[in-house]
Amino acid sequence: MNKTSLFILISHMLLFTLPAPGKAAEQIISLEDAYRSAIFHSETIAIAREHLIRSENEVKRMRSFLFPNLKANLDYLRRPRALEGSLGNGNTFTLRSKSQTNFNLTLSQPLYTGGRAQATYREAKLGRTLERLQLDLSQEDLLFEIAQAYYAALKAKNNVRIEEKEVERLAAHRRSAEKQLEVGEVTKTALLRADAELSDAQANLIRAKNAVLEAKDQLALLARLEGPFTLQNPAPVPFFERTESEWVAISHENRLELKQENIRIDQATEGIDFARGNFLPSLSLDLQYRWADENPEGSFLIRNDRLAILKFEMPIFEGMLSKAELALARSRLRQSHLEKKRRQDEIASRVRRARLDLASLTSELKHLEDQVRFAREAFSLASRQFEVGLGTNIEVLDANASLLDAERKYSNALYDREIAILQIKKESGIFSPLQTPQK
Repeated sequence: MNKTSLFILISHMLLFTLPAPGKAAEQIISLEDAYRSAIFHSETIAIAREHLIRSENEVKRMRSFLFPNLKANLDYLRRPRALEGSLGNGNTFTLRSKSQTNFNLTLSQPLYTGGRAQATYREAKLGRTLERLQLDLSQEDLLFEIAQAYYAALKAKNNVRIEEKEVERLAAHRRSAEKQLEVGEVTKTALLRADAELSDAQANLIRAKNAVLEAKDQLALLARLEGPFTLQNPAPVPFFERTESEWVAISHENRLELKQENIRIDQATEGIDFARGNFLPSLSLDLQYRWADENPEGSFLIRNDRLAILKFEMPIFEGMLSKAELALARSRLRQSHLEKKRRQDEIASRVRRARLDLASLTSELKHLEDQVRFAREAFSLASRQFEVGLGTNIEVLDANASLLDAERKYSNALYDREIAILQIKKESGIFSPLQTPQK
């Protein structure tokens, strides 16, 4: 082979081995990659962040009422003519000047508001903490949805592998049936039945592949993943069993919803303090500097003036408004306590349910693993007997159907158990995949 032929051969080899232009290589996405992509790109998290930003600005707004307020005011007034008055003997004085300029500088400071301003400020800070918890809760819910979608995609991907093995088994059985027909061991019906089962398996394989695309599309939507990607099998989720009472106690301590209920109770308490302040007097101080200029200058012009106003206000009668507002605030506090109690009971029930689901799947996995092993042995035995003419076509197809059912159940239960572990962690308030794992 000359150099030219060798160069052409190498060029053809490189042409067929290199990826086609325009076709992006699939990236490998782990579960942690999906988590991080959602944190940085999800609109759900961005919306929750905006709520937190608004609450921080609300704290600043409420805090501004505790500080002095300094205002400056400048106005200029012009009339068609001045108005003069007479004192007799030809003497006049200016009643109204033709133009007038006024400048006011006012410093206002609330001294006592009956605790209303402080209560409102504290409630705003509690609202900020509430929104921060809501951001964490939105993030937790989204990451759990991503975990469910991720394992659903893995489950669908594994089902494709199971369906491919099903097609391989039925294709091998179809060839065996064809050989048995040639030697007269079976009738044409056996071959036709094998063809039908193989065709059905191929259709199931197509549906399984479509299910993978749908599951990956759902995952990409939740995690905001772009481009083609393939999934990496995550490590088993670490889990240490606890008693039911321990799980419930952990959930009552860590669940973000219960922390939110505690904050709402504190907000309702601040609402009572605010309502009580309506019965108390308020005291404020205004310091003013006034400067005026007139043309022509009026006879009673005060060019520079300084004054202090100490304002005391005391509610006397408001049509029972303050009493009604206090009753509403107390009602909100009682309702907040009831909401917390109801939420505690709901969480305890969900923790118990998640624990039972996990225990059920853990027990089921052992039996399904044995079932898969028995089904494989049964199918292998039925296939060998059919090949040597000692078994029937129905026995092979029944054994194959049992094996397929066992493999599907085992695969689904395997991934469902991982989700069940994450579920009990979420219900207990310790689902924090991007932080140090909690046992």
